[in-house]
Amino acid sequence: MNEDLFNEMALLLTSDDTRKHPFLSDYIFKSARKNVVLEMKRMIEANAFFDGKLNFHNIETERLRCLTNQIDPDQTHILLPTVHNYLPMTLAQTLNFSSSPISMNFHPTKHTLLLVGTSIGDITLWDVSSGKRLLAKNYMKSKVSVDKELCASVKRILWSPDGTFFGVAYSKHVLQVYSYSESNDIYLQWEWIYAHMGGINDLAFSSYENQLLLITCGDDKKIKVWDVDTGNKQFTFRGHNAPVSSVCPTSSNQHFFSVSVDGKIKAWEYKTFVAQSNFEAPGIGHTKMAYSADNKRLFLCGTDEGRKTFLVEWSQCKDSVRRTYHGLQASSSSAVQFDIANNQFLAAGHDHKIKFWDMDNVEPLITIDAEGGLPETPSICFNRKGTLLAVVANENRIKILATNYGIGLLQTTNKHSADASREISETVRKYTDTKDAEDVAVLVSPGVNVKEKVGKFLEIKNTQCQSLRLHNPVEPDEISRLIYTNKGDAVLALASNVHLLWRWLGDEATTKVQPSFTQPQDALPMINDVDGINHEVAVPCFALSKNDSYLVSASGGMISLFNTLTFQNLVTFMPPPPAATCIAFQPQDNNIVAIGKHDSTIIIFNCQRQKVLAKLEGHTKRVTGLAFCKTKNVLISSGADTQVFAWNFERWKKWKSTFLQVGGKKLESLSDTHIQFHQDQLHFLAVHKNFLGIYEADTLNCVKWAQGFLSGPISSATFSADCQIVYTSFQNGMIVIFDALELIPFCQISPNTYLHSFGSHFSYPLVIAAHPKKSAQFAIGLSSGEVCVIEPSNPTGQWDFDDSKVPDSLVE
Repeated sequence: MNEDLFNEMALLLTSDDTRKHPFLSDYIFKSARKNVVLEMKRMIEANAFFDGKLNFHNIETERLRCLTNQIDPDQTHILLPTVHNYLPMTLAQTLNFSSSPISMNFHPTKHTLLLVGTSIGDITLWDVSSGKRLLAKNYMKSKVSVDKELCASVKRILWSPDGTFFGVAYSKHVLQVYSYSESNDIYLQWEWIYAHMGGINDLAFSSYENQLLLITCGDDKKIKVWDVDTGNKQFTFRGHNAPVSSVCPTSSNQHFFSVSVDGKIKAWEYKTFVAQSNFEAPGIGHTKMAYSADNKRLFLCGTDEGRKTFLVEWSQCKDSVRRTYHGLQASSSSAVQFDIANNQFLAAGHDHKIKFWDMDNVEPLITIDAEGGLPETPSICFNRKGTLLAVVANENRIKILATNYGIGLLQTTNKHSADASREISETVRKYTDTKDAEDVAVLVSPGVNVKEKVGKFLEIKNTQCQSLRLHNPVEPDEISRLIYTNKGDAVLALASNVHLLWRWLGDEATTKVQPSFTQPQDALPMINDVDGINHEVAVPCFALSKNDSYLVSASGGMISLFNTLTFQNLVTFMPPPPAATCIAFQPQDNNIVAIGKHDSTIIIFNCQRQKVLAKLEGHTKRVTGLAFCKTKNVLISSGADTQVFAWNFERWKKWKSTFLQVGGKKLESLSDTHIQFHQDQLHFLAVHKNFLGIYEADTLNCVKWAQGFLSGPISSATFSADCQIVYTSFQNGMIVIFDALELIPFCQISPNTYLHSFGSHFSYPLVIAAHPKKSAQFAIGLSSGEVCVIEPSNPTGQWDFDDSKVPDSLVE
């Protein structure tokens, strides 16, 4: 073979004008001799055609198809280099989950972002290049505690065409739509608890009359269409006599297809609300439908009457099967999942393997096992470019397979993360070499570009948030403790030894309406005992029962149990010394409280029986924080000795302990440390005046931390309702909003924003509390004795973290 000829061919293959060279295409299409194949193999391996910018896909796949049909069976290994170019076959990454992945979908433009829904309702977002989980949510857990019927798995999860929204369908009648931002934040846009009666089997995004719609189908035999922006139901289609398993919009956006488990295919028009045509599917059972990316070819995959799997291309002109793909004859106990890549390849998970087809050839192109460990019918999903394939594996894993170009994409993305990490180290060293460490806001979370994040906070202006000063007829001392009721309709504050309660007439707190200051007639205020105490060292503390009816509180003296409806002081107990310094209700039993003491002990007390159940010892200084885990028999405590203890409250024994450390050095002692569990009950937030940390509850390992803040010492911090945000107040009056996943500061609120109606005296937040349901609302208790509620003013009800609005003075 003439080497110059092949050099010319290689040059043509890298040209954008390849299709203009009939010599090359004719040469490749008609040559089938072994030496040509071998030379082409050598040529492909010797030239870097995989930079993602070349346009030779059609020629290469056509040659692949020709060679598949012409080459001897014992020479098929020669095709592997070409197959690896276009089919993701190489194991590049493995993702591990705490529950079984059920549904997944790659972002349409960010090709390494994978959205996953699991069997317990978890929603997670992953960067598959690094194998890093970017976020995790489970909005269903809070609902399950109220309604056990809502314990459901994710059935289908899907991005909108532009990637700004995604929909989640659950196995038990719940439908949710989330909005997604470029900073990898998600917000619950809307939800319907009873979107369908029974499970929701499929969903698909469509567009009709310039309106983005979401189509869903379910076990109730209905198809419903929803406005993505508002959540309003637009249409309901009836006509199937069995549960509907799949819906598929057409490119015209005027109609869509559906298929039910009895094998009936229907085509619907939005205008008429009735099926315009009815067809018979190749089989009965759960059948899935999908269009190729160019919306020209329709495919179906399901089971026939003999429980054997079929994969077919459907002819829309003849309303019948155009071609049936071979290789799926064996019966399957569960539905086979399939997907389409680059308008050219089909893939299906079957018989513990992944099988690939060229769309125009009914014979399988190649079969792989992804290095083993696959279930019988693994779920699969291509990214938009077809360079990555996610495959659900046994043991709660997802395997990421890649083409040659896909591997390069993953390596390139991961290299950017490594470069960012190196830049962090260099930036931290540069700043700490030239400035006092206390003057530098250093975020020490791995992968955060300090140069981009430090000081680059969005300044929330008066016009971007609403603040409401709660009317107070008394003149209290500074606000020591602050909490919302669990229902979210009231705010309770403790000022020295006096309790203040504001209640909204509606269901939830809002800055648009002034709440009423609550004081029952013919009842005294809820006042703590302070006889004979030293006010300088007293630590006011309280805890509210989960039904909002009982309050346990102390201000350095006797501990009081109040009825919050009548304000009656039911009982007082445990006279000092030692005084109580923190209190927490056991979530499983409202009669039991844990009481941290000034002498470093923790008392477990049954209020109803007035009996001490246990005394826990381990801290060396006063106990400052207590938090019970709702799902495990664990109590976490923190103290002024900067130690954190985990206690098993079945036997009330110490389980583990650790010191709060930064860079191997213990934090300053004699400073209060407070803790709060994340809603996942697997992590907790630790708050020290110079430190924020996210810890694993099982290991007490710190997984994320931040320290050395420009705003000075922290006065208080708390998770938002959805635990995606950490609201943090500082002693200079600043409030900084952190991303809870990475502890990255997003924006800050200056004192001028919320103190504009408080007069000229300086005041700063001593305590901060988050609304239990509205993730964007929080309240602050001020050193002047006032309470202020703050929330965004924009229509979405969410904080706007658009970096384009960052003032120049705040950007380095």
